[in-house]
Amino acid sequence: MIEVGKVSYLNTLPLFYSWDTQEVSLIEGHPSELVKKLRAGQIQAGIVSSVEFLLHPEDYRVVPGISISSRERACSVLIFSKRPLEFIRSIHLTPASMTSKMLAMYVLKRVYGNSPEVVERSQAEALLLIGDEAFSEKDSGRWDYIYDLGEEWFRLHGLPFVFALFLVRRDAPEWLDQLILEQCRKSREEFYHDLEEGKLRLQKPLKDYFNLCLDYTLDEEGWRSLSLFKEILMEDAILC
Repeated sequence: MIEVGKVSYLNTLPLFYSWDTQEVSLIEGHPSELVKKLRAGQIQAGIVSSVEFLLHPEDYRVVPGISISSRERACSVLIFSKRPLEFIRSIHLTPASMTSKMLAMYVLKRVYGNSPEVVERSQAEALLLIGDEAFSEKDSGRWDYIYDLGEEWFRLHGLPFVFALFLVRRDAPEWLDQLILEQCRKSREEFYHDLEEGKLRLQKPLKDYFNLCLDYTLDEEGWRSLSLFKEILMEDAILC
């Protein structure tokens, strides 16, 4: 059976809401774990950090029209700090997502003119957190400043930010792309239908998260955003 990676965060729920195929097995993990498995051929496809495709486009096919992107804000890719970012001296970057780490360093350097030391969490003045952990941390009341990286990107470039793509290894069977596309589209439609009809018992913050923050499509604007991000990273010699 073909194995497909599924990020174990709340933000993937609409894409996997109603998969009903017997042809694949879903393997859960955080984005960085799934990237390693995808590279090693332990899974044949997965929803993973978009930077993996920017680094190795020759290794993958992109399932068309599917992504995890922010609209004007991401709501779950956040930097938490006790001080304004231009004044912090150290930051901890979550190991869970390569894309979010690179975006964080770009925002810090280009927007806030700062290059803080990257340290362990216990030593940091600021934290980059993603996914469910970020979503819950922002309600903790422990931080004076919270920066949304999707919002920072949109303010700079007027584009959505594409955090994750559904990648398929080039040695995987070609029918897998279409199966993933069909399952994700069906799931997305059923999820938002049930959300609209009140069949999902979600509090308003979660409803707003799915309706106002996240976009699961991949259109021309998304591709422009990816191309721009790759250019920026290459200029900074991050991609090599």
